[in-house]
Amino acid sequence: MTDMTYELLEAEGIDTSMIKVCKKIRNLAKLNRIVLDNSTHRSGLNQHLFDYIEYCGLDTLTFIKSYLSNLQPYMIERRKDQEAHKSFVCVIDNLYKISVYIKIDTKQFEEIIISFHEDNKRGIAKSNKLQLYTGNKYVPIFADSVLSKVENENKYVVKVMAQRGLLELPLEIAGFKCKDIFVVNRKSIDTLFLSYCNDYIKELYTSDLDIDYDTIEVFSVLQQLSFTSYGKDTFSSISILIDCLCVQPDYISKQAADFALITFVQSLKLTTEQQADLKNLLDTKYMVSDIKRIDIVLKRIKDNLALNYNLEESQKEAEA
Repeated sequence: MTDMTYELLEAEGIDTSMIKVCKKIRNLAKLNRIVLDNSTHRSGLNQHLFDYIEYCGLDTLTFIKSYLSNLQPYMIERRKDQEAHKSFVCVIDNLYKISVYIKIDTKQFEEIIISFHEDNKRGIAKSNKLQLYTGNKYVPIFADSVLSKVENENKYVVKVMAQRGLLELPLEIAGFKCKDIFVVNRKSIDTLFLSYCNDYIKELYTSDLDIDYDTIEVFSVLQQLSFTSYGKDTFSSISILIDCLCVQPDYISKQAADFALITFVQSLKLTTEQQADLKNLLDTKYMVSDIKRIDIVLKRIKDNLALNYNLEESQKEAEA
């Protein structure tokens, strides 16, 4: 196993096609001189994730650079049809409900991140097919460091910074080495992110909302979750509750998930300015959507957002 090649990996059904382009993107992201195209593209739909990142209190360029430096080959798919110039590199990160579209101009000393947004065509996004697999699924990754090695064997434990949305998780994972990458079991990585999201939904239901968590279907694959559903800020919480609503298989579970979403929104104590910021971000983010009747969902959120605040203000006026 010590003389592994990419050809041998391919023969075992392990996809190595994205290793080269992923390595290039990770290296570009570490350049101090790389910049971000902040201009509004012709579609007008290229900045909605920028607004979300800023809402979460992060610098957009710094975050995107960090995100790209944590990309792994198995997460992405090349979109050569979108590479209008030789220096362009375009990939989609397809381990979300809606893929994240990434385009970079790699021209030396003029490197620029051209696009970082959810993939769409005039605002209509297509949900990714659920990547279902049973048992183990081995994938190539770039490791941040080697923690240990079994003597005289191609067996390692490596440290990897795995990232989905805003969430970064440092992992220690076993695998074997092939050239500049390690091959690991993807299932253990996916399970960690799914557990995190399901635990957070459970926390929202049982601790914050006092709702029966057992009535809903939990997340089972990463393609059920949006890029904006991995934080613990107000918007990310609404996003994951919307995702949870979308995965429910029947009327009863949909009613429970809808009740949780609206109850959470009603419980928020936001100023008029904070409400306006949240409403604007909801409109901006869901300009790109794959959800039928999302306009109705957003209207119900907005209508209920001010409920608690307005009641408190009315009480203050009455007391005055």
